[in-house]
Amino acid sequence: MLGLLLLAPLALAGQGSPLQWPIPSAPTREPVFPPVLIGGRELAGLLKEGRAVPLHARALREPASYERGHLPGAVADWSPEEEGSGEADRVRSLLAGRGISGEEAVVLYGPDPERIARLFWLLRRAGCAEVRILDGGLAAWRATGGAVETGPSRRPAAEPRPPLRDTAAVDAGWLGDAIGQAGVELLDVRDARGWERWEVPPTFAAGHIPHSLPFDPRALLPKGGGWPKPAEVRRRLGTLGPRPGDPVRLESTFVLYAEDAHDPRLGLGYLLLTLAGLDVRVFPGGWREWTAGGTRPTVRVISAAELASRLKEENPHLTQDLPPRGLILLDLREARDFAIGHLPGAHGLPFDRMPEEGFAKRMEEGWSGADRATIPLVLYCYGPDCIRSRDAGARAARLGFRNVFWFRGGVREWRDAGYPLLDSPLPTSRQPASPAGGAARP
Repeated sequence: MLGLLLLAPLALAGQGSPLQWPIPSAPTREPVFPPVLIGGRELAGLLKEGRAVPLHARALREPASYERGHLPGAVADWSPEEEGSGEADRVRSLLAGRGISGEEAVVLYGPDPERIARLFWLLRRAGCAEVRILDGGLAAWRATGGAVETGPSRRPAAEPRPPLRDTAAVDAGWLGDAIGQAGVELLDVRDARGWERWEVPPTFAAGHIPHSLPFDPRALLPKGGGWPKPAEVRRRLGTLGPRPGDPVRLESTFVLYAEDAHDPRLGLGYLLLTLAGLDVRVFPGGWREWTAGGTRPTVRVISAAELASRLKEENPHLTQDLPPRGLILLDLREARDFAIGHLPGAHGLPFDRMPEEGFAKRMEEGWSGADRATIPLVLYCYGPDCIRSRDAGARAARLGFRNVFWFRGGVREWRDAGYPLLDSPLPTSRQPASPAGGAARP
């Protein structure tokens, strides 16, 4: 998911968000859309040749939909209890028990698009050679004159396909190495807020993996039902970004995460981005695995009121310009702007155009003795339209800081809330205080 502009209310087809901006798309190579959707007539040909197996995705609200009528030779999917968290070996075993080896084309259909999408991800993760979706479902099949069967499946069990390298998921180690790196976009799907305007989605604000963007794949589904056009998915995703002029790069690898592997939005996001010809993976362990044990970095959005409360513990009237001992407070603006006015106790560290090794060196020089696993690191910039604090959070995470606070509102929110800004004639010469988490240079 972010130094994000909350000012000019832009709209996208009547919708918009300061976290998801309408950006004019630059000319790019003509995208290649994979053949995910399949029509009834093409499917009929595959079935006649014995090269496809339909898999009926049952909705929880309609558990008997398979028995009432299904495609010829179709098998029913499994219950969420059988599925567990959807590990690849488990899915291969479930498929084999229903007579699907993974070598044939598996064609999904059913009444629930999110269930179809989850199965699409699970089957791709399990290494099925080809996974398709019947466009229009059972109704489209009937419209082409296709026959419908009732009763249980008569397909014998099969030998599962040998395990393959899982290209549909990443683990926490892979993700930790990829944070903030060019070519990887991390999307947090936990907030079901569509493409509305909001300051920061609440779950995302309470804590997220560094350098994430909030993203709700349900907002991409057409209101009238069915699947969106691949080009429209690309267009809509191309409006997602931290601020105007900084959209995600569609050539990136997109990684989706939720609370855990059970969130249906993971499969939906995976399917829709695949449909659009994008490289997409899922981090199945999600936020729950990422935060287990408290050993990995997280970012939480902090408000001016909460930050002021923390600073007042050592600086009751916010009139002293001494760096706090209980946290590290970094002002990432230009030195001249820092000198004009900054938060009490902040340390000036101009971030723009600073190479990564320069940032690492400055942090080591200033806070070499700090316990990066525990010391709160608060980052701020000019305001919600400045992304320096977002990028600095990713760099700090790679340097071992685990407790990162993103004061997204920056100087603008601080001033508007009525808190004082202090001037300093020599901002870059100030030395940080020794933080509570370890001894820094005096």
